[in-house]
Amino acid sequence: MDLQIDTLARTIYGEAKANDVADAQAIACVVMNRVGYRNWPSTPAAVCKQAWQFSCWNQNDPNLSRIMSASGAWFDKCCAIAKLAVEGRLEDQTSTATHYLTRAVRSKTFWAKGKVPCFETAGHLFFNDIDTPAPISAKDALDQQRPLSQSRTIKGASVAGVMAVVGPVAADVSSTLEQYAYLSDVIKWGCVVLGAIGAGWAIYARLNDRAKGLV
Repeated sequence: MDLQIDTLARTIYGEAKANDVADAQAIACVVMNRVGYRNWPSTPAAVCKQAWQFSCWNQNDPNLSRIMSASGAWFDKCCAIAKLAVEGRLEDQTSTATHYLTRAVRSKTFWAKGKVPCFETAGHLFFNDIDTPAPISAKDALDQQRPLSQSRTIKGASVAGVMAVVGPVAADVSSTLEQYAYLSDVIKWGCVVLGAIGAGWAIYARLNDRAKGLV
């Protein structure tokens, strides 16, 4: 099979909702629409395999082994859709969409904030007004989905930092007020515990993101 068709077919198989022809066709259109833009690769295969764009091609994604061994009636249908798309015979129902996501992650995805889908299927929401540049690294891709300022690492570190400052100050203030002196140690150790939790969460988030290849 032609490389362009084969790669697109496997991408459709990995990304689309199983046995949903409309979803599969829309995803094929997204790939071909990207091919038509200067800031994206110029072939379907290159678009599909661009780092951190179609997750089924990520080296740490369990879908990778699935798409590489794809077979059966649904994969045959994906191949037929891919062939039509590559040959320019697939009508674009998405109004030139270049991005899509599932409903489950919409509220968590930075680039989708305030955007209105131009097309919808049972599996995905599609967008044609996303102006973020194509990412060139895993960090770029992560920043587009969840900016560093909103990441778990920064949130955890922020809690730890605030507690490190607030704890001693609050303890000192309470110790100077005779009626609240007994609270001094409670406040101090409470802030120590919260700070430790924040620091621990920041470390966990960092290691977890690294394990996923995101940082």
